[in-house]
Amino acid sequence: MIVKLDADFILDRMESLCSELLEQSSYKALRQSISTFVTDEAAMNQYERFLEHSNALQSKQERNIALLPAEVESFEQEERALYDNEAIRKFLYAEREFSRLQNLINLYFAKTLELNRLPLPGELKAGGCGCGGSCGSSH
Repeated sequence: MIVKLDADFILDRMESLCSELLEQSSYKALRQSISTFVTDEAAMNQYERFLEHSNALQSKQERNIALLPAEVESFEQEERALYDNEAIRKFLYAEREFSRLQNLINLYFAKTLELNRLPLPGELKAGGCGCGGSCGSSH
């Protein structure tokens, strides 16, 4: 006999949870931060230039090419300038908050499966390999 979980039930509960999330004022404020950023052409361009610079430096490091002090200083100045721009700073914060929430949801689900019960708050600490302990690494 093939046993399947009731996906419709789970989706119904997820819909309810996500509906509540969408109604939170903090969610709306974080979404507004992202919207403000993506409509600010100067901020978008500044952020894209930073990412390109970051990728170029990372590529050099991966090829074992030493970074010049001037390159590192220039990169650090660009990075500080990101946080001086309010639209970028709020965007980065919103992205971090959404990522944190998504990671918490994923961890809660994985821990529930791993423990065969609801996890306790202390068991929701992120760390290790993130595989739920099945890779053999020691946490």
